Amino acid sequence: MELLKFLGTGYTPYHVVNKCINFLEEQGFTELSITDKWKLQPNGKYFVTKNGSALIAFTTDGAKDTVFNICACHTDSPCLKIKGDKPALCSYTRANCEMYGGALLYSMLDIPLRIAGRVFVATEKGVECRVVTSSYNTVIPSLAIHHNPDANKSFSVNVQKEMLPLIATGQKDIMATLCDGEVLDADLYVVPDVKPFIAGSDSEFLCSPRIDNLTSVYSSVKAIAQCKVKGTAVVALFDNEEIGSGTKQGAKSEFLPSVLRKIIEASGGKEQQLLYAQQNGMILSVDNGHATHPSYAEKYDSAYKTVLNGGVVIKHHVNYSTDGQTSALLKYLLKGKVPYQDYYNRSDMRCGSTLGLFASCALQMKSCDIGIAQLAMHSAVETAGLKDVRYMTDCLTEFFGAEIGKEN
Repeated sequence: MELLKFLGTGYTPYHVVNKCINFLEEQGFTELSITDKWKLQPNGKYFVTKNGSALIAFTTDGAKDTVFNICACHTDSPCLKIKGDKPALCSYTRANCEMYGGALLYSMLDIPLRIAGRVFVATEKGVECRVVTSSYNTVIPSLAIHHNPDANKSFSVNVQKEMLPLIATGQKDIMATLCDGEVLDADLYVVPDVKPFIAGSDSEFLCSPRIDNLTSVYSSVKAIAQCKVKGTAVVALFDNEEIGSGTKQGAKSEFLPSVLRKIIEASGGKEQQLLYAQQNGMILSVDNGHATHPSYAEKYDSAYKTVLNGGVVIKHHVNYSTDGQTSALLKYLLKGKVPYQDYYNRSDMRCGSTLGLFASCALQMKSCDIGIAQLAMHSAVETAGLKDVRYMTDCLTEFFGAEIGKEN
């Protein structure tokens, strides 16, 4: 299944963007450079990349009074990041790691892991970037219960001490195991390499690493490739959401605003047309939400139970960009076409944040936070409803074919 392969091998944002490029080019999309002057064709399909880890794809009907229908999601997932090229001091070679995002650390013990990311290699022509994946698995062994008899009562791990993957016996150059040549530096991660699988007596559950948020990425690129566009459909895939989005390839950057300006300029539009396109458009911030866990119902608002395979989750909280107007507009669009459900956080518990507020604030656009319901968020293996991925794809396809944010 295409989805399972995407989840299973989308190890890092660099891998994800490469996969999206390949898919989009197969669907007739053309790559543009942000520094070139653009000449766009009506119903043309285009994409731009940033840092090899972020991508914006768009297609426009060419109308002078176009509006932006934007779907924003992120390419990164919580994991471990390797610190430099020096292994942790030990009789074994172990990768020296730090946290990237809010990973559920214990879930990474005793499972197959892989080293993936990008390396920068010295060549005769200069510095060359290569996206790499280790040919081997690594593992972080847990401490036997004989030496930790209280493990089933209370348990915690220390990243500096315990989350260090085994690479080899003796001392080995980790970089040399990833590619040939002189590696000057790298952005490398230790990521789950569990093969995605379908579970449940009726094959209804999807279990995989990186369901958050690669299911959103998958649905977004599928939707923009198959939609009958009205206005300008935009898919913005940002990096670094899990660490705050404050990078040149993150949602707080000028990447998306600069692309939107160039779209308007390419059609001969001016500042007024740009403001019109934003004011009458809408953003869907697509990032997965929590399903009510059957063993921990007390962790959720008792009036709102979100379930796997229950449809697109519309997420409501002060940390999200959803308001009554944008929720109502989306429900009106989906009614009778795509199932949906509302999520409200328990009032006395912390709620995460998403890209929605950043994008909507910067662009002064209506915005709504949505996602599919899932369990075990930020675990090495997460669980979602298989039908919900299709529901999300259908939702975004409908969105790109309508101008629901247009003001009368």
